[in-house]
Amino acid sequence: MVIYWMFSAAVSSMPEPAPNGSSAYLWFYRFLHSIAGNITTALGSKIPGVKTMTVILLIPILLSVSACRAHYAIHPGALNTADSAAYDTLLVASATIDEARMAYQLGRLPIGAKDLLNTLIHSYNLARQSWLTYRGAIASNMAPDIYFDELAENLKDLTTAIRALEEAK
Repeated sequence: MVIYWMFSAAVSSMPEPAPNGSSAYLWFYRFLHSIAGNITTALGSKIPGVKTMTVILLIPILLSVSACRAHYAIHPGALNTADSAAYDTLLVASATIDEARMAYQLGRLPIGAKDLLNTLIHSYNLARQSWLTYRGAIASNMAPDIYFDELAENLKDLTTAIRALEEAK
């Protein structure tokens, strides 16, 4: 989910193709937006609990694949891969919040997006607090399972809030 969110954020941040720009870039731009939109459609099911269950089931699978470990560099000071991935998500969310705040101050944020920004900030604060609690549980040799579940749920809510704000822009 984190990798999908990072892919979606990267696609969303691509500059718009210039009217007289390269046709190859236009094709690439549309192709990536189609993929991101179709994944969102596939993962955006309205069946209750599917998203939560998908996140919970995917995280151990993603963390256990040895090929992924070779490509993902864990941050110095991270306690494990999940800790590092949560940190990455919080960094991206922080950058999104900073960008939206600047757009708001410049009057470039759509009218209804201020509430979405406030929701994003609230979700970020909850996710950051649960990440710190999770880290504290691991550092003090407590069972981190309960805290991990809370962290996964808060990260899911955070990615949903980011997606909602990006769609409103």
